[in-house]
Amino acid sequence: MERRLAVIFAADAVGFSRLMELDEERTLRAFQACQTTIESVVARHGGRIFGGAGDATMAEFGSPVEAVRVAVEIQKTLSENLFERLSDLPSGYRMQFRIGINLGDVIADGDSLYGDAVNIAARLESLADPGGICISGNIYELVERRLPLTYHDIGEQTVKNIAKPVRVYRVSIQQSDEHLLSITSVETFATNWLAPRLASFQIAHPDMTVRLETMSRLVDLIRDGFDVGIRSGLGDWPGLRAHRLLPIEFAPMASPDLLASAGRFTQPADLLRLPLLDVGDGWLQEWFGMFGITDLNPARHTSLQFVTQLMLSRAVMAGQGIAMLMPALFAPEVAANRMVLPFDTLCTTKFSYWLVYPEEHVNARKIRAFVEWISQEI
Repeated sequence: MERRLAVIFAADAVGFSRLMELDEERTLRAFQACQTTIESVVARHGGRIFGGAGDATMAEFGSPVEAVRVAVEIQKTLSENLFERLSDLPSGYRMQFRIGINLGDVIADGDSLYGDAVNIAARLESLADPGGICISGNIYELVERRLPLTYHDIGEQTVKNIAKPVRVYRVSIQQSDEHLLSITSVETFATNWLAPRLASFQIAHPDMTVRLETMSRLVDLIRDGFDVGIRSGLGDWPGLRAHRLLPIEFAPMASPDLLASAGRFTQPADLLRLPLLDVGDGWLQEWFGMFGITDLNPARHTSLQFVTQLMLSRAVMAGQGIAMLMPALFAPEVAANRMVLPFDTLCTTKFSYWLVYPEEHVNARKIRAFVEWISQEI
């Protein structure tokens, strides 16, 4: 027996027992055709099949890059080519595979491999979607800059019979759809400005489907599978084309009832008679600083802190205090008198909201259409 570092590839047919129960002979023919493809692709990329029982296949690779390439090729080949030849499968059923890949220390005993690295690969396979691929964090670190795929971090996963949680990434092998526009945006802009207007883009482009997701982290558009993003900053992100949308300008906002309860306001310092929400927010210091007020000591102190303007606005409308918000993102609430500006002096920062997308996708039809639409809406 010897120990060595190895990349372990685990594949398993989805719903194999169910298909066998339905029709053993046709299911077995379909599985054998799929298995022939798997064995051929593994061998062509320098892999070695060392085990597997029933509908499972275990293979060893010396290279994480080659193992992931094999997984992608297998899933694409099975989905694009084989099902045309496997049309005798029962109606409504398809044979799909899940694949998991892990890197770790193994014990070699003859042609067989043992150890946690093997077990983890099998557990990763069970986390994958039908027709999908899951890889461990150590595989991701070695392939994400070498293979231009989309990787989705699904966090640390607790897997059976493994003491420590395993970091897991899903690998997306779907090719870009010219009729699907994927947008990622900061939450408040997406919810308050973009979402209420997207229907007009859909009407103008009925052949397109729009997917909008909010993210608090800085998204790698290509790696995370998005066409465009909306983020705040200075507009200087390497490799991205940026279009300025809105300047970030803010002012104090409050509910009408809260203001009415505190009497008349004639100067900004009067706002200190009311609770200030999110006192640690630098926007408070910036706005009051324009009037020479540097010591923020409100009559009623609150230690509430909020992650987004959207959360903060809900607290304001509930009458919990005054907060600095962007009036441009809350125009409907102001128009409906759910929030008011005690003073309409705006504090303008050096930052803005920007529409961004990769330079190499500048000529994509769906991106050009969205850029033109949002430029007209702003």
